Amino acid sequence: MNDSRSLRIFQDLRLLSCAVAEEIIKLAGLAINDMGFFSIGLSGGRTPITLLGLLATTYSNLVPWSKIHFFWGDERCVPPDHPESNFGTALQTLISKVPIPSQNIHRIFGELEPSKAADAYEKDLRDFFFSNSERSYLLDLILLGIGRDGHTASLFPGDSVLQEQERWVAVVSAPSGVTPQWRITLTLPTINAASRAFFLVSGKEKQPLVHYILERRPNASSFPAALVAAKNGVTWFVDQAAWDSAFDPENPS
Repeated sequence: MNDSRSLRIFQDLRLLSCAVAEEIIKLAGLAINDMGFFSIGLSGGRTPITLLGLLATTYSNLVPWSKIHFFWGDERCVPPDHPESNFGTALQTLISKVPIPSQNIHRIFGELEPSKAADAYEKDLRDFFFSNSERSYLLDLILLGIGRDGHTASLFPGDSVLQEQERWVAVVSAPSGVTPQWRITLTLPTINAASRAFFLVSGKEKQPLVHYILERRPNASSFPAALVAAKNGVTWFVDQAAWDSAFDPENPS
């Protein structure tokens, strides 16, 4: 596990998304040359939609789709055609528009009873990655976001699932007022077993959290996003609205 964090700041979400797309293409090429495939964990929420759209259009011809495997960091316990489905969003904005084989789509079956969905997804992950047991990591890359409460994937502050060490996938009940209530999420050790993690952060409401975590302020570890430490480091892609020029990551105050 590597606790190093790097920061890249962009004028707006589109430029941020273009940079992430270019990094994905570069990492995919390296992984495919080495292992024959590239595995990426997608995130939910609004921020990645621009990236998914760019991958489906501007960058589509640069992606070796037959060698890409999509996984998800978490899913809401809803059917795939529900507007809150992370898979459904990816299907509409990307998957339905590119020539990726159906067997390369490793979705979480949010329409199932939650414990059955978690078990099925964990089996899929273990079957896939155990067949490539020479790897020292799981996902080549996981994309993550951060909520206003500091959660990432469906790992919420104070939840006992943050202590889970054995399961790769867990069922989570979201905090009061957060809907849909039931979620399926990768556990923290599974996320941290990725080769790399990219946080995509946009919007001024995220600014205090970004500074708190990247400055490593006291008690920052109370935010699950601060606990992400992928094997080859974590890169934060942040737009200007989620940042200001007062903090120098090389010389934090």
